[in-house]
Amino acid sequence: MKYCTRCKKLYFNSEDKQCPLCSRKLIENPNHFSPVYIITANGFELERIRAALESADIPYSYQNEKRETGIRILNSAPPENCEVFVPVSAYSDAMDILVGIGAVEDGKIPDIGKDDRESLDKSKKEASEAEEELPPGKARLVRILSFIVFLLILAATVYLADFIIALVKSQFS
Repeated sequence: MKYCTRCKKLYFNSEDKQCPLCSRKLIENPNHFSPVYIITANGFELERIRAALESADIPYSYQNEKRETGIRILNSAPPENCEVFVPVSAYSDAMDILVGIGAVEDGKIPDIGKDDRESLDKSKKEASEAEEELPPGKARLVRILSFIVFLLILAATVYLADFIIALVKSQFS
């Protein structure tokens, strides 16, 4: 399994070293949180896809298609074409949902080989383990303590800068 960091697309069973769309170097086995393009949709179809992904608890994001010109008529009813992304760890589940709701035909899904399927399953497992590392209460405590330490470091930096400036002023007075 190879991944283009610019196009955010996965390539299965590919021997290519560069992305066929943008010519950027492909990386192997991307991080399980890396965003992956799954479909381009707009209007009602986009809302249907969003609802299906939300009901399956699959994280997603979307953005206007890069090839859009940016020119829009004011108060236009349907939104522009949007590219939908999911994490690498949720790619298989998201594609199954898209096939299930009829947004993608079953024959249009890329063929995923055994090795690539194992890589996707591994990234899914890593993502679930990463989520299980800290319970919500401990995660909140860590965030609060991190913020307090950040404020202390910031205050120490300000006081140190004031001390150095006062020392320099005393030398020239």
